Amino acid sequence: MVKIVTDSTSDVPLDAARELDIGMVPVIVEIDGTSYLDGVTLSRQQFYRHLDAYREIPRTAAPSVDVFKSAYRAAKATGASEVISIHLNRRFSVLPEVAGMAAHEVADEGIHVSIVDSESVTMGLGSLVIRAAQMAQHGSPTDEVVRQIEMLRPHVRIYAVVDTLRYLRRSGRANAMLAGLGDMLQLKILLCVRNGLVEQIDRVRTRARGLSRLVELAHMHRHVQHLSVLYTTMGQGHDITMLRENCTDLVPHNKQYDIQVTPVLGAHVGPMAIGLAMLADV
Repeated sequence: MVKIVTDSTSDVPLDAARELDIGMVPVIVEIDGTSYLDGVTLSRQQFYRHLDAYREIPRTAAPSVDVFKSAYRAAKATGASEVISIHLNRRFSVLPEVAGMAAHEVADEGIHVSIVDSESVTMGLGSLVIRAAQMAQHGSPTDEVVRQIEMLRPHVRIYAVVDTLRYLRRSGRANAMLAGLGDMLQLKILLCVRNGLVEQIDRVRTRARGLSRLVELAHMHRHVQHLSVLYTTMGQGHDITMLRENCTDLVPHNKQYDIQVTPVLGAHVGPMAIGLAMLADV
C-alpha cells in the first residue's frame, strides 16, 4: 500500500484529507516572535483576522526532520509499504530538503519514501496531492504515481489578483517605488505561479477588471480537471461566488473548492487577495 504525505501549505481540505487518508505535516508559522503550528495551534481565520496588526511580516519555517520521520513512521504503522511525500516548491522553502533528510534517515527502518517537488503551493500543490492519493487508493504503485504527478506538474496554474502591493514590498517581492506607485494609482497586480516561478502577468485599474481577467485566464485552458477559488481575508463572498459561477462550465460547482490560503502565501499577497488554482491542459 502506498501512502501520501504532504504539508499544510497544500491547503488540502480536511474532508478530502480524511477521505483519501493523506498524512498532513503542519508548517511552523512565526508571528511577532511566537511560533505556531499551521492548522493546529493557529487557524487560517486567526491568522488573517490580525494580518494588518502584525509588527513584522509573518515568517514560516519547515518542520524538523524528526516531525517528518514521525509522519513517515505513522504511515508505516497504518500498513503502508511505501510513502510518497509531496511538497511546495524548493524555491519557496527548504521544506523538501528537510523531508528528504528525514526520508534518508528512516530508510534503515525499512520505510521507503519518495520526495516529489510539486513546483507549486496552496491548491496547485493540493491538486497534485489529491490526484496522487486517489491513484494510491486504487492500488497504483509508487513509480506510476510519481510519474503521473511529474507529468501533471506543468499543467498546474495559480492566478491571483493582489489588492495592494504593500505586502509584496514588505516581503521584498516588489520594490518600494513600484509598491508606492501601485497603491497611489490603485493598481491591482495579476500574478501567476507556474513551474516553480511567480510572475507578474498584468496590471489593472479596478478589482472588477481583475476578477474578469481571472475568468478570462481560466478559460484559456482546456480540459480543466481541478479548480479551486483561493482567497485570503474574509469579506470576499460576492467575488468568490462570481468566480465560481463563471467557471462552472469548466468544472461543476459542486466539484470546486473554496480555499482560504496558507499563511505562506497570504503573508506576501496581503488582505483581499483572490485567485484560482487550476489543473488543466495548457
